[in-house]
Amino acid sequence: MAVSEVQIAKLALQHLGDRYDITSLDEFSPEAEQVNLVFANVRDALLREHPWKFSLRYVSPSNLIGTPPAGWTYMYQYPPDALKVWRIVNPIDPQNNELDPLPFTIARNSNDVKVLLSNESTPEFEYTQQVTNSFDFDAHFDMALSWKIAELIAIPITGDTAIRDRVQRDAANAVALAKQEDGNEGISRKQTRDPDWMRARL
Repeated sequence: MAVSEVQIAKLALQHLGDRYDITSLDEFSPEAEQVNLVFANVRDALLREHPWKFSLRYVSPSNLIGTPPAGWTYMYQYPPDALKVWRIVNPIDPQNNELDPLPFTIARNSNDVKVLLSNESTPEFEYTQQVTNSFDFDAHFDMALSWKIAELIAIPITGDTAIRDRVQRDAANAVALAKQEDGNEGISRKQTRDPDWMRARL
């Protein structure tokens, strides 16, 4: 079920103890202030940690005018909504199962614009979009984000290192579970057996 930012914040505060709560992120309270200080940064950092399926996007940008640095043939605009570019999709090995990854790097051109450098003439880049609408998050990502927020605000809110240490351990477990569940959805590796429809014809 999709949840709002304030619901994620309430979960984060609940991880610290029943006495901590808010009704709005706009309210004037120490709890709301601390959550607001870290929410966006923690969200974006967590998005960068893993190629979450709900945030994966693909783009084939046009080649930019200009001379790429030595060692690179083409220069492309970095996706403006990207938090992290993961790879160039190889049309021969789109799931990245067998062949070595196609090389690319990130730099800034002479106009100080962030660019992608590659030796591929028509690359398709896979990247993580900066998803800011919490209603688009996966349920496990919601929980992981709430625990990571709780970890950062534990000391400012409670002043208790024991609570901080407990929340830190629980946050690590929540993030690991979220990544595992995300990775378990869908099949990208080559199958070792024929699919059922093919075996039924034999």
